[in-house]
Amino acid sequence: MNKHYKAAHGRASLLLALALLLASIASCAGSATPAFAGNWIEVSCENPNLSAAPSENWTSFTTGSVGFGSNNDTVCGPGDPMSAELSSDAAEPVGAGENLQYTPPPGSTLAGGSVYVGLYGNGYGYGASGTAIAYSPEFAYNGSNVILQCSSGQPACSTGSTPYDYLGVLALPTNRGGNFYLGAGCGGQSIRSCDEGEIEGAWSLVRLWWANFLLSNSSTPAGDSFGGALLAPGARGTQELTFTASDPGGPGVYAVTAQVDGKTLYSGTPDNNGGKCNAIGNSGGALMFDYSQPCRPSESVDIPINTASVADGQHTLKVTVEDAAQNSSVVYDSTITTKNAPAASSPPTILALSQVFTGATLSTHPGTWTAPTGAGTVAYGYQWESCNAEGNNCQTIAGAQNATYTPSPADLGHTLRLTVNASDNDGLAAATSTPTSVVLSSQGTLGAPNGPGTHPGSGSPGGGSSIVGQGTPNGTGASETAVIRLGVRHTITRPFSRRAFKLAGRLLDSDAHPISAAELDILQRTAGSTVLKVIGHTRTLANGSFLARVPVGPSRLIEVAYRAFSADTNYTTTNKITESVAAGVQLKIAPRQTYPNGAIVLTGQVLGPVPPQGTIVDLLVHYRGRWVPFRTPQTDAHGHFEVEYQFEGGVGRFPFRATVPAGQAGFPFSRGYSKVVDVTTD
Repeated sequence: MNKHYKAAHGRASLLLALALLLASIASCAGSATPAFAGNWIEVSCENPNLSAAPSENWTSFTTGSVGFGSNNDTVCGPGDPMSAELSSDAAEPVGAGENLQYTPPPGSTLAGGSVYVGLYGNGYGYGASGTAIAYSPEFAYNGSNVILQCSSGQPACSTGSTPYDYLGVLALPTNRGGNFYLGAGCGGQSIRSCDEGEIEGAWSLVRLWWANFLLSNSSTPAGDSFGGALLAPGARGTQELTFTASDPGGPGVYAVTAQVDGKTLYSGTPDNNGGKCNAIGNSGGALMFDYSQPCRPSESVDIPINTASVADGQHTLKVTVEDAAQNSSVVYDSTITTKNAPAASSPPTILALSQVFTGATLSTHPGTWTAPTGAGTVAYGYQWESCNAEGNNCQTIAGAQNATYTPSPADLGHTLRLTVNASDNDGLAAATSTPTSVVLSSQGTLGAPNGPGTHPGSGSPGGGSSIVGQGTPNGTGASETAVIRLGVRHTITRPFSRRAFKLAGRLLDSDAHPISAAELDILQRTAGSTVLKVIGHTRTLANGSFLARVPVGPSRLIEVAYRAFSADTNYTTTNKITESVAAGVQLKIAPRQTYPNGAIVLTGQVLGPVPPQGTIVDLLVHYRGRWVPFRTPQTDAHGHFEVEYQFEGGVGRFPFRATVPAGQAGFPFSRGYSKVVDVTTD
């Protein structure tokens, strides 16, 4: 009989008739019970979507003295069934048979399922008849094991006008265990033979187009060796959780779920075992797979957990491992702490001249803050404080909670300070500005009248502009009401490699006349410091313009300052620039090409002055469309780091990069990134 017989045996052709077929089968063999956790399905030959499935765990064998032309074959695919055939090329003696056998994988037992088969057993002879039979659990023609038998001289089990005695879906009995068999043979009295009634070259014939074997497995998944930055105190943003998951004696680790206070932050299949662990369907609640060991029995799990979706503080972390049979175990149940409040990479700044006057409104910049992805936007609150002349013993000013503040007479002789409270969805953090200079009266003193230092023309009707100061005038047209105008933005961002720059501007009096030949100081306050120090000088030209070279440095506040007279204790006017400098970091990887399970070594260095305790570096890999951190090493005092990483079956191109987070103690740089380094696995 032609193995490629074109009967309407595809799954698509069965959809309309399936209900009737199942009712017929139930009357013959009983129906399967619904699947539940502890069960899974191995598919053979053809998937529910009509794609090809392998035929793992199938074998074939013969019984008796099989004659010429008889055969069996476990190779199959959509429209191409596996078969066992007792050939009619010659008479076949009683006891001869060609057989197909399915053996469940170790650790699992046969609990039911369904197969799509064709059975033909109408060959016969004197004292003999052909038999086509499906049975389990063991190989024996025992009536208690028979699921369905079609043979000559027995009641018909035909399902229609096809050449087969039976063609359709056969439901397997529940929980018999053992193996499943299909056999094509000749039965009857000894020394008799099947020699008549052939059809298309066979006395008896069995074929199988597909099988869904319901398997029972009660393995208990496990987990150990937990680690990763998620378990460190104050986990911030997306951090890794690492551990070893296993499923001894089971179909393998299928899914991992991580919950924080009952909220699922990760749920997925960490390792799909080269695609074998991808379920190809679901039947009765049981997952369907094409392989006898679909998922890895043990694997190293490294998953990203975004902590920004929970509030700052202590939480319960619960990790569950589920296998392909949907057995699950809670493998970790303990506490973690998170801290995702905004972090300041530069402190708040009070935007004021070096001299602060009553009645002159002060404005502010809240500083530079960052919040992890998922923590929401940063909102700011303000609180002004009054301090003593040295900037100490600060007390809050009632009602002064805006971004601007106008000093009152009560502030005379005091300095002012601003605290900024930055909040996101997770928490609150605060940072404080450097105190201002002492608040003066609107006449430029602490409230006393002008003293002996008044220059000619002051207070004289028609005598010109008032110049109050002591010592030699600084520049032609020196003025206590001078202003500095800069030719760059007040907030600039620069990479580590381009920290030195030129600063241009003009020095003018209140009438916009240039002040020439005046010396200006260039000062800086490093991010995280309260100390403002002079780092250079420049001199104005005839048109009041100047050009100053600013040396390399970290993130900082840069101030250009002017004294109208050499003996002035305070600067007459200043103008400021906030410079944010990205950290410099280099990354090297060796080798750049490896195997899907190969190891690589990532080395690098953080540039610039590194504090004695080193700095933290986040190592990231581009995974599923986004950059995911997988290691967080800390450098030595020279900025060096080294990390080993092993792939777990991934194939393709994997981009890596290193980033240095902002806000690290003793390291005044904003977040910086290395160049991307690609690694290829094949």
